[in-house]
Amino acid sequence: MTKVLIVVDYQNDFVTGPLGFEKAKELEAPILKKLEEYWNRGDMIVFTKDMHEAEKYLETQEGKYLPIPHCVDE
Repeated sequence: MTKVLIVVDYQNDFVTGPLGFEKAKELEAPILKKLEEYWNRGDMIVFTKDMHEAEKYLETQEGKYLPIPHCVDE
């Protein structure tokens, strides 16, 4: 049976960027280990990526409650 590993929003702005934090950096090694495990078995790997329009982010509902530009397209 094929398994699916889903890695959600593990991207710069949530690790080392404006919304990053020290513990997030510690997740890299365990994530890489799991990725290798799933890859070697031929299982499916899915990544999600948060993305916002740079010019419109602060006008969105999220931007009003979290006025920290992050994951913006350039």
